[in-house]
Amino acid sequence: MSMEARFYEDIDEFTDIAFPFLLKREVINWSLIDILHYLKKNIHKYEEEIPLLVAFTEGEEVKLISQRTPPYPLTISYTDDMGSIERLVEELSKHKEKLPGVYSFKKVAEKFTKLWCEKTSLNPLLIREERIYKLEEVSKETLGDKQFSVATKKYKSIVLNWAREMMVEALADVTQEELDRNINIFKIEFENDKSQIFILFDNNEPVSIARKMGNTPNGINLVYTPPSLRRRGYATECVAKLSKFLLEEGNKYCFLETDLSNPASNSIYQKIGYRPVIDVDEYKFLPK
Repeated sequence: MSMEARFYEDIDEFTDIAFPFLLKREVINWSLIDILHYLKKNIHKYEEEIPLLVAFTEGEEVKLISQRTPPYPLTISYTDDMGSIERLVEELSKHKEKLPGVYSFKKVAEKFTKLWCEKTSLNPLLIREERIYKLEEVSKETLGDKQFSVATKKYKSIVLNWAREMMVEALADVTQEELDRNINIFKIEFENDKSQIFILFDNNEPVSIARKMGNTPNGINLVYTPPSLRRRGYATECVAKLSKFLLEEGNKYCFLETDLSNPASNSIYQKIGYRPVIDVDEYKFLPK
């Protein structure tokens, strides 16, 4: 049975196909799930350049999902069928797609980048190497005894400032548009009393933050401690406490993604009880 490619314009129709497939491997596909949720709520913002939504199927079975929200790179789901990557390159080429880059788990990112750059005569630049970790039980010795709670409106200003600092520090190529978009999401959460950001306190002073991902119930992101407060165990305790909170909500596990160029954070998460699942890479495509 041959593999079929289909490009979608209707976000609801695409979600019906993509979401169940992505959810089977939520930990690996979390970024695509996050994008999909965002598009469902904000598809009206893309009237001039619609997002790229493509599914590869073999009979009734979904083999691959790929998405791109302009101006960001192409994202590709986990797949066991590496032949689908060759087909993806062929189909995108037929559609004359122009891609700024690609983000996916290492094996897929490497193969897609090689094939795409050969076909388009572009140069690849590896800009991010990250690792996804999963936790099922928190190490008790990392929980500490400091106060920990969801961020209230009282701390809105400091939390938003720290969130912006974290993204600028962690994402070297982050655009002002992306910064503003994310900060606006956090602002709306505060305004609706639905903040997903949690604070660790020391002597009643905020010292570290971490966020429960809004679109995936098991995910943690936006971990940040200001430089002047680092190396005191604050990030470890903050993430440990949020991880415990998620598990106590009834989740069987939680997960997060780290930059491999930051050995300190990778060490911290493993100390808490996180274990490596898979590595993911991002490439930028540059003219020769």
